[in-house]
Amino acid sequence: MGLSCCVCLWLLLALALLGASAWQCPRIPYSSTRNFSVPYTLPSLDAGSPIQNVAVFTDSDGPVAVFVAIRNRILLVSPELRLLSVLVTGPMGSARCEICRLCPAITDGPEDTDNVLLLLDPLEPWLYSCGTAQHGLCYQHQLEVRDGKVAITATHCLYSAMGNSPAFCPDCVVSPLGTSATVVATSYASIFYLGSTIDSSVAARYSPQSVSIRRLKGTLDGFSNDFQWLTVLPQYRDNYTIHYVHSFADGDHVYFLMVQPERPGSAAYHTRLARLSTHERHLRRYRELVLDCRFESKRRRRRSGEEDAERDIAYNVLQAAHAARPGARLARDLGINDTDTVLFGAFAESHPESPVPQENSAVCAFPLRLLNQAMEEGMKKCCGTGHQPLRRGLSFFQPVEYCPHNPQGLSVNLSAPVVDTSCWDQPTLVPAASHKVDLFNGQLTGVLLTSLFVTAMGDVTVAHLGTAEGRIFQMVLQRSSSYLLTLSNFSLGEPGPVRAPCVPLTSTLRPQVWLLNVTGPGCRHFSTCQRCLRAERFMGCGWCGDGCRRRHECPGRWVQDSCPPVLTDFHPRSAPLQGRTRVTLCGMTFRSRLETDPCRGPRGACRVAVGQRGCTVLPEESDSFRSLPTSRRKEFVDVLVCELEPGGPAALGGPADVVLTVQEPPRPSGFRVYGSSTLGGFVFVEPHVSALHPPFGPRGGGTHLSLHGKHLSAGSSWRVMVNGSECALSRQPRYAPALPLALRGPQQEFPAPVPFQYRPDPAVSAVVPSCSYEGSLLTIIGTHLDSVYRAKIRFEAAGVECKDPLAPDRLLCHSPAFPFESNVEVVPGNLSVLLDGADGRWLFRLRYYSRPKDPRAHGALSGQQLGLDAVATCMNITMTVGGLDCHPSVLKNEVTCRLPRELRLPPAGAPVEVGTPRVGKHPPQCSPPHPC
Repeated sequence: MGLSCCVCLWLLLALALLGASAWQCPRIPYSSTRNFSVPYTLPSLDAGSPIQNVAVFTDSDGPVAVFVAIRNRILLVSPELRLLSVLVTGPMGSARCEICRLCPAITDGPEDTDNVLLLLDPLEPWLYSCGTAQHGLCYQHQLEVRDGKVAITATHCLYSAMGNSPAFCPDCVVSPLGTSATVVATSYASIFYLGSTIDSSVAARYSPQSVSIRRLKGTLDGFSNDFQWLTVLPQYRDNYTIHYVHSFADGDHVYFLMVQPERPGSAAYHTRLARLSTHERHLRRYRELVLDCRFESKRRRRRSGEEDAERDIAYNVLQAAHAARPGARLARDLGINDTDTVLFGAFAESHPESPVPQENSAVCAFPLRLLNQAMEEGMKKCCGTGHQPLRRGLSFFQPVEYCPHNPQGLSVNLSAPVVDTSCWDQPTLVPAASHKVDLFNGQLTGVLLTSLFVTAMGDVTVAHLGTAEGRIFQMVLQRSSSYLLTLSNFSLGEPGPVRAPCVPLTSTLRPQVWLLNVTGPGCRHFSTCQRCLRAERFMGCGWCGDGCRRRHECPGRWVQDSCPPVLTDFHPRSAPLQGRTRVTLCGMTFRSRLETDPCRGPRGACRVAVGQRGCTVLPEESDSFRSLPTSRRKEFVDVLVCELEPGGPAALGGPADVVLTVQEPPRPSGFRVYGSSTLGGFVFVEPHVSALHPPFGPRGGGTHLSLHGKHLSAGSSWRVMVNGSECALSRQPRYAPALPLALRGPQQEFPAPVPFQYRPDPAVSAVVPSCSYEGSLLTIIGTHLDSVYRAKIRFEAAGVECKDPLAPDRLLCHSPAFPFESNVEVVPGNLSVLLDGADGRWLFRLRYYSRPKDPRAHGALSGQQLGLDAVATCMNITMTVGGLDCHPSVLKNEVTCRLPRELRLPPAGAPVEVGTPRVGKHPPQCSPPHPC
């Protein structure tokens, strides 16, 4: 065997940092911090029929009464949604409808009244209701507050028998296809601004017109007949439909929001804003502007075929809108003042060439001041000096017009002493579109928003959003945030689109009306203390034992200023009794703010104990383990790393709890982390090495060692030392019969039960024969071949392990398989002999033949072998019959021999073996009279 040397092998559980492939804390889904399936019960009213409109009558102290319109009824209910009285509005001609008698009969027979409009006068205590009966007539209901209760004291039919006809009807206000309206009060009259959807049928008799301005007569018997209007031209009424979605007043203007085709004859739809001046009644200053709400992807995928590839989206059809003042934060983001009015719109992406929305929504914010500025700049381009003539648009309302529109056909000179402003006195579509980006950054995919109401709560802007599935979202609006800040997301319990004429009231297209607090339905949907206390303060949330509650819902201690840390996992799960194992703690609420770390503060503010042993926190290591937030904050985790302090001589093994204690100092605002969290499952163990395999190897090294034992994976890092030299780790320890280990830095030592034996380095001098084929035997000749535990040969890319050495100078190996191409019988190449050790590699040239084939399957006579003649030039071919050598002759594809004289063939025949030494072929047995 030659000179050998026995040395000691030690297993050390050491202090060492894990590499990039080390264990990492499981990330916590952000969705787990809230539970949107928590049910909430809201005050509600069952109106008995689908809700058509809602109006809230208020005074200086807040809501006084609520009017709920359904078919043929207007319900008067209290602010708490208790039914007070019912006003019958139809069917027209019914004896039960007392107010129907106030209007002259225009139609024959009973006619149901759908209350299309329900409006409150902005100055007087008047309620206006307009229905589909009798060609869209209206009523004025005078209200009176007595002892805090509202009553209808008088009703007037806003219709006069004189001055109305099928061709011209000033008192025909609403369309059965839909009407949106805003009432503006002046010192002398109430002015109605109306936008109605019409077609040729509606326009044929008693047409309400598309856009009109009507003044209520002081005699309360209708509207003045000198009203002005714009209406869709006859040739477009059946193929150019304008849907009036919303209207509102702000300052000196009234605005309408419409969804309509981009142009006559187009199948593509978009959203427009129309502006009317409250200072003129002739609609000459009527302006329209296209509203463009879109999502612009900043993270486009290179391969658009990926399922989650982001794309630019145009949300072209408006579903709901609300004009309100923003909170200070959003105003700052938008670059405006918090006193400016902002138009908020809930948009959807429509199906191609259709106004029907898809379940893909967005919310865009348009500051009105900037919209007005865009209109003025557009008119300057139209009417200013030096510009080419431009179309005014609105060809569905008026003949094709070009700007500037003046008698000379020239541009208006704004610097002239007397300025001709007639160019401005013409309805115009301003050519520029107002482009805004989705505030939710394209994250409402799969959601169809159907209602929108916006409130400013302090400096926060909150959107109350209804969906087509009957859910309410309450979300903070912020500009293009990478994540959604959802305050609440709950179901009304009734399927169907949510309509929100006004908050605090919400309804679906069903008989229910719900009372919704702008501060949200509650706090129970926040699942963690940290998420609970980070909710907006106006929600009034606090931590109550094990849940998030409002103060009046908490029977015990209610906390708003502190949360304990939460442990969710740790690694490793075990450690040796005396080692300095590094433990990684995972969880949430380890710190209250990213910029402050209590573990870097005063000693004792952040402590870890594992059983009876302390664990020193390593802030720098903790920072290196803390992963960056994932995209859109879908996951997160807090990480802390500590080092176990050495155990004393009397340290005992067994289970232990991991305890994290954080005590941040009080802060003037927000919450602090204060408390402890305990997680079981840690075990102190005593590692033990019971076996070493193999127990020997060459002095040059390279032997792959495996250790057997108990608790060898305990701790956070490992080393194997052989006579003071480190054995590199091929993989981390695991519970398995064979355990390869390697660690860095000595801490606690565990010796192997037997010494490792160094043997002389092997050497290879020859390989015989010089040719081979798959499965044939090769003999490796050399010295000290028994110093290695594992030997391998490789021909080009194919390799196979060899058998145990027959002797120190001889090793047998089966040739590996080699993939031959068609019609190729021999391949020259390199045969590599691979042995343990740094220099354990030898190369030899070898001819590789395809494996000889037995042609018996093709009906050939026994004794035929295809390919043996090729290998016969470099290796011996043997043939035996009944175990006796018959000294064969190898011919082309045939092996023949004479049977030995001493052979006695039994009646059943004798086996024939053909091949190279130690590898044989087995044709069928031969017997007389068939020769072998």
